[in-house]
Amino acid sequence: MVFEGVVGLGIACLLAPAIAEFAKLRNKADKGFSWLAVAGVFFLFSATFSFVPSMLGTILTSLYLAELFSIIGWILSLIGTLFVGYEMLFEK
Repeated sequence: MVFEGVVGLGIACLLAPAIAEFAKLRNKADKGFSWLAVAGVFFLFSATFSFVPSMLGTILTSLYLAELFSIIGWILSLIGTLFVGYEMLFEK
């Protein structure tokens, strides 16, 4: 089964630090990979709103919480990507 949408994005953001650790690259850009891992958690939390039971889901959907956490995850992943790029190219 292929993960789609926000769930797949969250899993990819969580796998990036693990693969970087395996490739011995994480110590060069540890701060950036930490930001990416936190972004993955926000993306996965954003995806959970589609699995909430109907009455509670209607209330939470009207608050736009899924979109809010998805936007926060996107901003965190952007910051993490910029940190990784900067630290890999210019530092250490």
